[in-house]
Amino acid sequence: MRERVLNLPNLITLLRLAAVPGVAWLILQQRWEAASWLFLAAAVSDGIDGLLARWLDQMTQLGAALDTIADKALGVVTLVLLTQAGAIPLWVTLAILLRDSIIVLGALSYRELAGHLEIHPTWLGKTHVFAEFALLALVLANLGKLLAVGPWLSVLFVAAFVIAVISGVQYVWIWSAKARRERAEIHLRIR
Repeated sequence: MRERVLNLPNLITLLRLAAVPGVAWLILQQRWEAASWLFLAAAVSDGIDGLLARWLDQMTQLGAALDTIADKALGVVTLVLLTQAGAIPLWVTLAILLRDSIIVLGALSYRELAGHLEIHPTWLGKTHVFAEFALLALVLANLGKLLAVGPWLSVLFVAAFVIAVISGVQYVWIWSAKARRERAEIHLRIR
């Protein structure tokens, strides 16, 4: 059966992807309140599109790929621009970007070794994405004077850093174990 690519969940994902330049422009213009609302709408749409895809039985490979791209684009662009604006410390940004880079490079290396790649997000990985988006939303809301979270920002920065590091270590551990098993299976087939 052929997947119907243009469906409601995928349309919502495309709208989230289209919101990324808007969020970036608003941050660069220091229109914090508007950036906060647009970012929040885009972040919430991440849960909505996944929920609808499951409820309507409209999960597609394209939708899964677009969802990942939209999430990473929204998160990375917002994170980097808020760091550039001095609203997020560089050490938090580097931890998050390093985690994501290690995961991508590890997945690509595994795919090269095994010839296939199946990614299943862990609970901790999902927690990281939630924590990162919550941090970004709260920093934007603080800048836009929608919420007064200033006194809590240090705690939020440390929490995001710790979750990024632990989540990154977990993925390295999982993918290293998979790579060792795959290599052992290849050696058994060669014998």
